[in-house]
Amino acid sequence: MEVGERLKLRRVELNLTQEYVAEVLGITRQTISNWENGRSYPDIERMIRLSDVYSLSLDELLKGDKKMVKHLQENTLVNHFLKVFIIMLSINILLMIVLVTNQTISNTFIFIIFALIGMNTLTLFYLIVKKI
Repeated sequence: MEVGERLKLRRVELNLTQEYVAEVLGITRQTISNWENGRSYPDIERMIRLSDVYSLSLDELLKGDKKMVKHLQENTLVNHFLKVFIIMLSINILLMIVLVTNQTISNTFIFIIFALIGMNTLTLFYLIVKKI
């Protein structure tokens, strides 16, 4: 049984409406309908909240639905990639600001900042190529 079918079955067992569940989760009724009909999947945060609302463990919700598990894994990897990418980019920007705004720094310090920017940039390119 797929996640959508489990969600619908449990919602009906508990005599809950799509409107009620949507309101509790802060989403639209159409989103609940899309999940139940397999047109889309909830993210991991909503899955956790659904497991609370429906009094089911995540294991009970996910077991057997390989597409849903794959979707959550991909979502998690993308979120991790974006966080790392943003942190690395922010470090580069911060280093460039330090380099541009500080007029009294030594040549050694300038070299260190350029080296850090270079390493960060190479890491960013690696992350991008790895993701592609």
